[in-house]
Parts: sequence; C-alpha cells; structure tokens
Amino acid sequence: MKRTLFLAFFLLSLATQAQEFKTVEELLEKSDPKAFKAMTSKNPFIVVSNYRNGKRWKYFEGDILRFKTKEGKYFEEEIAYIEDSTFTIYKYNSIAQRMEQYAFKPSDIKSVYKYKRGGVWKTALLSMSPIVPMALIDWGVYNTPPWENENFLWITPIIGVGNVIIFKHKNFFNQQRMGENRTFRIIRPY
Repeated sequence: MKRTLFLAFFLLSLATQAQEFKTVEELLEKSDPKAFKAMTSKNPFIVVSNYRNGKRWKYFEGDILRFKTKEGKYFEEEIAYIEDSTFTIYKYNSIAQRMEQYAFKPSDIKSVYKYKRGGVWKTALLSMSPIVPMALIDWGVYNTPPWENENFLWITPIIGVGNVIIFKHKNFFNQQRMGENRTFRIIRPY
C-alpha cells in the first residue's frame, strides 16, 4: 500500500514538472486580448474611458462601433481606419445605392453604445404571443372575452416585462454618454 501511494505521488510530481510555463505576454493575450493588442499595436486605436468605475473599452480597425453623433445620427458600422485625430467608417446609402465615407472627430461623438440597441418592444410582444391563442381558445370555449378574463389581463404583461428583463437587460445600461466622467479618445502609440 505504501509503495503504491509513493509510486502514485512520484508519477504525479513528474507529470506536474513536465508542463511548459507560459510567458507573461501569452497569459495576457489569453486573458485580455484587447489589452494585449493595445500594448503591441503600432496603429492608433479608440478608447472610451469611464472615470467613475475605471473601465475602458478599446476599439481597433475592423471592430464594430455603435455611436450617436451630436447631430443625433446613429451609426453602427465597422471602423475602416483610424488616423491621428479622426476615424472613418463606410456606410451604405440605400437612396444613392453606393458606399459613402464618413470621418468623425472624437468631439463629434455624443454617446457610445456597448451593445446593439432596440428590440425591447418586439421582445415583449413576441413573448406574449403564445398566450393570445390560449385566450382566444378560452373565449371560444367558455365565452369569456380576453378583456374580461382577469387572469389574461394580469399574467400577459408580467410575462412580457419578465422576458424583457431577462433577454434585453443589457439595453438598460447600454448608453455611454460622453461628458465629464466619460471620454472618447484616439490613442496613438509611439
């Protein structure tokens, strides 16, 4: 028994010694790829900083940036390229049927969105759609219209609100408005 335990412990110690150790750069690339890309990149990139909680979101060429300009226009496009003081996107104009190039300065941006906007009302209505046929069947069988059915009137909105909270909770804290606590900057590594 002692020999078996000693042999198992010896083999286990050999197995742990045989593994390769990763460098700090490999560990950083695996744990936070955006931070690693920001450290090793020679190209400018965009940083949205939140000074209240210390978080930063980094955007590079090819990333999708969702933002609203000070004129009130909303864009959700891929960043084509970033220069020293501007960044450029391409947006398809369906009226002119061509790609148009837009260049923005950091001072033109009013707010940045972390996730895709919208869909709250659509989610609420679609989540209530399975209940409507049940109310219509109830109306046909028991002669109780949906507007007089007490269970239908209080359960349906609760299910709709619950599904919005479950599936669209990211939309509640989505907008990052630029101001004294948040900044939109272009970083130029040297």
